[in-house]
Amino acid sequence: MTIIAASEPIDANDDRTQSEPGAALPVPGTQPEPRQTPGSRLGPAEDFPDDLTGLSMADLQVLHSRITRQLDHDYLTAPAGPHCSTMDRGFELAAELDARDAA
Repeated sequence: MTIIAASEPIDANDDRTQSEPGAALPVPGTQPEPRQTPGSRLGPAEDFPDDLTGLSMADLQVLHSRITRQLDHDYLTAPAGPHCSTMDRGFELAAELDARDAA
């Protein structure tokens, strides 16, 4: 009797794959671009509005939520910390939300 073990196929985009022993470590302050970001987060390679003032408050809050989730994810998973683009976007969103609160 032959037993065939079924296993999940692992593709190149699977985060569970590990680098080869002896592979170069990431340079501090840099982080590889994400291959695919879930809909609840907004990765650094994805589009971001140039002008936040034109967004409705609801759209601004959704965007803030997605950036915050991406920052949380990066803090937990990336040894070098969040991507600098994501941090800049978070600062821009916080400034726009503060400006609207003050108005």
